Amino acid sequence: MRDSQASKVGTAGPTLPMAWLPAVFGLVVISVESTALMRGANTGRWLTDLCESVWGYSDGSTIATANIVLRKIGHFIGYGTLGLLFRRGWYASLRRRWMGTRSDLRAAAMALAVLSTLLVASLDEWHQSFLFGRVSSPYDVLLDTTGAILFNLAMLKFLAWRRTRMVG
Repeated sequence: MRDSQASKVGTAGPTLPMAWLPAVFGLVVISVESTALMRGANTGRWLTDLCESVWGYSDGSTIATANIVLRKIGHFIGYGTLGLLFRRGWYASLRRRWMGTRSDLRAAAMALAVLSTLLVASLDEWHQSFLFGRVSSPYDVLLDTTGAILFNLAMLKFLAWRRTRMVG
């Protein structure tokens, strides 16, 4: 089927529960990470203990900086991955009744995935504002959403590359 043709995309692929199960698992992981247990003071202490057990010492300011950087990298990668998992669920859901082109389907699934990630990130930060030792930041929501956007764009590039390899 040509991408420019407007026709029903089809229903092949995973069942809806199987398509959404990875996203549900991602939400569970985010929920666990959003507890007071995962506050910066705890992860910093764990990082200090790790460095002391590996190298025998730790530098407090270096550990504090590394803790912040690792936490932000975790936000980016975690929510980027969640964005891909949401894309999978939305793609499987939309394709069952989709009447447009496959590229429009991919774009719609990506847009819904990014919006879903934005919603989860916003709710997560709001939730953290009520927890002792946790900080709520709109910058984390921005970082999380950026991760979802870039991971989804990378997936689109990968799929395009794979299609050209299969044709050629």
